[in-house]
Amino acid sequence: MVREYPPLLIALTICALVTVFAVAYALLANGAAPPPGEPGPPPGPAATPVATGTPVQIASRTFSITVTPSSSTARPGETVRHTLTVHPEDGFSAPIEVRVSATALGGVYREERDLGTVAAPYPPLTYEAVTPDLPPFISTATVDAVVTASGGGTVQTERVQLVIRR
Repeated sequence: MVREYPPLLIALTICALVTVFAVAYALLANGAAPPPGEPGPPPGPAATPVATGTPVQIASRTFSITVTPSSSTARPGETVRHTLTVHPEDGFSAPIEVRVSATALGGVYREERDLGTVAAPYPPLTYEAVTPDLPPFISTATVDAVVTASGGGTVQTERVQLVIRR
């Protein structure tokens, strides 16, 4: 026969064990540090840097994107041109892959496209799309698109909207 324990007892036991492990870890981790007020080992080639209390600025290399126009209106069959511009920051120079994902009519219309890769110095990327036809009895639809640019461990997105009117 299996003995069942109340959930509260199990939760309290787990909390007590986690607390004991956390305290033991803290005590063991502090055992390597010198007591407050005593100098540490002399700096040498293998010494670890000492915190001075001064914040250190670490430049993160990243980028941002803009898509123009961010919203437009067109008739079915018309061509709409969008331009993606990459703005590198802090010396960012990794290649950037660009994708577009669009949906409309509650997900009835879906399209995903790979627009390729742009490399530094990042010339503007132009994308032309032919506006899709509308189903019968629908006079207006909104296509919501997300442009995703990823590179160098960074992912940026920009929303674009296209209103289709007969």
